[in-house]
Amino acid sequence: KIDEDGTYQGESPDEVALVQAASNVGIVLERREAVGSSVVHRVCDMGGCAEDHDITHVLGFTSDRARMSVVAARSDGSAVVTTKGADSVMAGLLKDPLPAQATHALAEFSRQGLRTLVVARKTIPPADFSAWRARWAEANSAMEDRNAKLDREAAAIEEGLTYVGITALEDRLQDRVPSTIATLREAGIRVWVLTGDKVETAVEIAKSCKLLDDGMQIVKVVNTSSPRECTALLREARGSCGQFSLKGMPLRRAMVLDGKSVSHILSDASAKKALYEVAVTSSSCVCCRLSPMQKRELVELVRMQNPKAITLAIGDGANDVPMIQGAHVGIGIRGKEGSAAVQASDMAISQFHFLGNLVFCHGRKAYRRIATFLCFFIYKSVALGWSYVVYAHSMHFNGQGAYPQWLDVIWNPLTSCAVVLILAFDIDYEDEVALESPELYSPGPDRALFNPKTFSYWMFLATVQGILAWSVPVYGLTTRSERWGDLPNGGPFWQASFTAFTINYLIVHLKLLLVSEKPLQGIGLLSFILELVGYAPIAIGLGSEMAPSHELLHAPTRVFTSWQHVACIVLVPLAALTPEAVEVAWSWSRRRRDGKWRDLMDGADMASLHSASSSDGGDFQMSDT
Repeated sequence: KIDEDGTYQGESPDEVALVQAASNVGIVLERREAVGSSVVHRVCDMGGCAEDHDITHVLGFTSDRARMSVVAARSDGSAVVTTKGADSVMAGLLKDPLPAQATHALAEFSRQGLRTLVVARKTIPPADFSAWRARWAEANSAMEDRNAKLDREAAAIEEGLTYVGITALEDRLQDRVPSTIATLREAGIRVWVLTGDKVETAVEIAKSCKLLDDGMQIVKVVNTSSPRECTALLREARGSCGQFSLKGMPLRRAMVLDGKSVSHILSDASAKKALYEVAVTSSSCVCCRLSPMQKRELVELVRMQNPKAITLAIGDGANDVPMIQGAHVGIGIRGKEGSAAVQASDMAISQFHFLGNLVFCHGRKAYRRIATFLCFFIYKSVALGWSYVVYAHSMHFNGQGAYPQWLDVIWNPLTSCAVVLILAFDIDYEDEVALESPELYSPGPDRALFNPKTFSYWMFLATVQGILAWSVPVYGLTTRSERWGDLPNGGPFWQASFTAFTINYLIVHLKLLLVSEKPLQGIGLLSFILELVGYAPIAIGLGSEMAPSHELLHAPTRVFTSWQHVACIVLVPLAALTPEAVEVAWSWSRRRRDGKWRDLMDGADMASLHSASSSDGGDFQMSDT
């Protein structure tokens, strides 16, 4: 369509570029309007003469057809079919072979990284066109196999074409694409480009966006004839990378595959395994001439071969939708190729370089916050739960609760708000530092903050601290007879029980300060203070005569005025958290010595950060050019 300012808008940037190029040399599309079931285009030539073209049918582009055609009816009943498509497809539709000059130009344009199309046409006699229109209408109204019948009729009219010429379009990279891809690779993320372009074009684009470097070993699996041949080539490449396991990082090597070879690989289990084995030893991969479903199948191949691998797919066109939906994380770029990718994605961005912010800033912080939140939330429940376990065992499981009912009721409300708000705003490194230091991203792929070992450590601390919080006040401040039989309201046992609950409450909140990087700021600090300050009046209220139950009758007041109980409340949390506090203090002092608040500068730490990416296969990112 033509906007009010005279600029052209279309479904494909290629089409807009071609129409704009024609306009620049004097052949101008003035307007297009619907007339019945067809669309009339008015075109003016360089002499000012206007000519109307009646477009009756548009045979759209699909990944299987790899071409597009328009049918323009003439006044004498005949029609002209004009087709554009990839040279590999169009060569089979021409009545004569491509001229040598055209073949040479296609190769030259591909080496320059330009996207090429072959244009051909033919004239259909009136009788043939009338018969074809009838068959097309019948296929279009079919209730079964409609798409297959339409494709068959489209193919019938696209045979015996006459070569017209070729087009070469520059698909310019967005700003900062090379630097973003370089940063992703530095973080140990393996980047794959899955595209429908020719091999030569895709390789040149990969070089321009720093996916392929000078001196990098290139493993090419193209123009193969069988799965066995693909497997042999991949195994040969795998055998030359024995040094891969030395540091756990991928080699300076890339793979190049074409659609034909990918079809063979996807049809054979051993070829799939061989492809993945080479993939984990390579830093990048370029797959060319792929259909949308092949893109998705490659993503699923990685997920199947290594369930621990995390895949991310990013694209901007409708042909990227299957790939986006097949990955763990799908990202759509809002661009000039429609909104299908955005609508099918988990999240959308407007520029490719925003992927760096999304992964290294938002994604990294989100992983850290969620991992800490999950561990902390279970930790605080387990720490309190050990009071019931210890007390039930000592009382021979007589059914007596360790705490009054209403203390259990207020536990979660008074220990949940601060952790949510503090972790929501907690940051360890500024975004600028995270973008400049890709190695900071590695704890996510390594699962360093949430794994069986880390979770077990949290539960171990919850067990030790929970038992300590209960045992010291209850067994140190009460006698056996005071813990058995009828327990008077507000008596020694309930005072000790309230003291243990308060100790747990303080341990949990102090623990939150230790696991947070910057807890004492903003709304998080406010919620932390409100929880601590609000606990005392709530507890005193539960110990009043107006409370719904009277186990704690006057117990909080007696506890806060008894030096033995206050000493327990102060000393037990300090003793329980001292080892962790020393560890955190040592870590902070080490960061200060580094000068940049990070401890990733020595070689031992760098090796440990990347070691898991070797065993897990790291992250895989599938993108479309």
